[in-house]
Amino acid sequence: MKTICHFIRSRSEIFLVLFLLSNLISFALFHSDKKKAEKKAFRIPESNLLGFSALFGALGGILGMIICHHKTNKPKFLILMPLMAAVQLLVIFLVFTVG
Repeated sequence: MKTICHFIRSRSEIFLVLFLLSNLISFALFHSDKKKAEKKAFRIPESNLLGFSALFGALGGILGMIICHHKTNKPKFLILMPLMAAVQLLVIFLVFTVG
């Protein structure tokens, strides 16, 4: 575990770029799905929205939910998105401070 933490810390700029990119993509997926829903077009599966958010993109997903008013009435999203964000932030905190 220490080796993984050291590896990530030694490449913190790359990690930060990947973290931001993951959140940007997650936000874009929520935005795109909202637009598709309005046009009654083919939608992005909920499993894809949740899955990508789980890959360190939960904050972008939450922003997508709030800004785009998308999936805000779905209990699955209201519970899982903040939970994923909390876990992701905790992991980041632990890697950069304790690990």
